[in-house]
Amino acid sequence: MTIGQAMIPEFDMEMANTRRVLERIPDDKWDWKIHPRSNTIGWVANHLADIPGWVEMTLCHDSLDVEPVAGQPYRSPSESSTAGVLSLFDKNVAEGRQLLETVEDEKLVEPWSLLKQGQVMMTFPRLVVLRTWVLNHTIHHRAHLCVYLRVNEVPVPGLYGPSGDDTGPA
Repeated sequence: MTIGQAMIPEFDMEMANTRRVLERIPDDKWDWKIHPRSNTIGWVANHLADIPGWVEMTLCHDSLDVEPVAGQPYRSPSESSTAGVLSLFDKNVAEGRQLLETVEDEKLVEPWSLLKQGQVMMTFPRLVVLRTWVLNHTIHHRAHLCVYLRVNEVPVPGLYGPSGDDTGPA
């Protein structure tokens, strides 16, 4: 079994949990935000739909320049509905999973860099990028979205066990 294949059970679980949260977003809350300096529910949903696509970016490219000197800056997707976000999320998850299934271990220890205007912001082995900027980053933003759902009285699904909505008030 390769390292990528060993990552698949965790990837599958975290992506399934993330999809369960994304499914709960009411379209009429798309522009809601918890604080003026916070992102909207729609932005967080689009970001979560985009993150599994970073598996391809990490494994098929040596770097990403988020703001290239002679080009367009990296842009998050801008789906305007839960259905659109779920479609993008499902596409990115399927592609990411396939790449994890087939990536060779040697590729995962090669460096990958994040750049801004051609300047290296960070360089890590691709495996670290996948763990940190795909899996952990997904969990981080999914938690934000769960809080956003909770304060909007939208039932939050259980992720690693029952949620308060599954069991009732404490």
